[in-house]
Amino acid sequence: MASPLAFVFPGQGSQAVGMGRAVYAASARARAVFEEADRILGYTLSEICFSGPADKLDDTRVAQPAILTTSVALLEALAEDAATSGSRLSDGHEPRGVAALPDELRPSFVAGHSLGEFSALVAAGVLTFSDALRLVSERGRLAATKGARGAMAAVIGMSAADVDRVIAETVPQGSAVVANDNGPAQVTIAGDNESVAKVSEALTKSGARKVVPLRIAGPFHFPAMGAIGGDLASFMRTMKFRDPVVPVVANTSGVPHQSGALIPDALVRHLSQRVEWLRSVRFMAERGASTFVEIGAGQVVNGLVKRIADVKLINVSDPPSIREAVRALRARVTS
Repeated sequence: MASPLAFVFPGQGSQAVGMGRAVYAASARARAVFEEADRILGYTLSEICFSGPADKLDDTRVAQPAILTTSVALLEALAEDAATSGSRLSDGHEPRGVAALPDELRPSFVAGHSLGEFSALVAAGVLTFSDALRLVSERGRLAATKGARGAMAAVIGMSAADVDRVIAETVPQGSAVVANDNGPAQVTIAGDNESVAKVSEALTKSGARKVVPLRIAGPFHFPAMGAIGGDLASFMRTMKFRDPVVPVVANTSGVPHQSGALIPDALVRHLSQRVEWLRSVRFMAERGASTFVEIGAGQVVNGLVKRIADVKLINVSDPPSIREAVRALRARVTS
């Protein structure tokens, strides 16, 4: 019988000072993830996550590895808590991601919102944590140094189609776009600063309930950000992309990646194409995912999921929520 579980991971904007601190203190496996990140990056990412300052954590070059590391640390802590006391999870090398979970707690799908797709790739065994960390660190560096300049804003109370119409009526083609289709009445726009400001004003006049600027240094999922795609593609040629152990639902299509070999090209398109989160969640729910587990700082993604599908929502963000999640998941999959 297919698992009723889907694991989902948050993206940029979910970062907050203090993220990961409690699970670092409570879980040996989570602690190992943060220590590995500090070694690979050459600076104490853990200290920035735990103590700030906030402006440093919000820097794209830090926020991207911080979000990935926190999500992977929480997933490893979940596996540690779920393991039968005293048993080995493997013979020799410990598995990571969903492969480390007992069979009954493995999801049918994993997906990540925007940057969260990289966490999903680690969870599904496509990339090692060390490779994914180097990749998002380079992605953040390229975006900050060579990427498009601009802004992003969340739009509440309008569909993607309606926002597309307002954009077309307000600014020149390509200067602003719908970057994320997050739900029936929530989208994110991206573009150059002037265009995002004009579109935000027009959306408010056209009936949007709220338009909120995002804490992000550049416009992701915006055509001009594709300028760094060649550099990112070159960097990814140094890495091994494996076939996923569970389907990874892709942001750019809303359906699972077909193979590990095709994922690098999808990650290049990910820079400049729309995040199809509404389609992704509907795809998983229509194929039997009735419980969505958000693994990462905060509950941003579950907040989006609940507006799309009638499913049970579970959050994994600290030791108490990990314990409760294991209890609830075991009860749900065996009932």
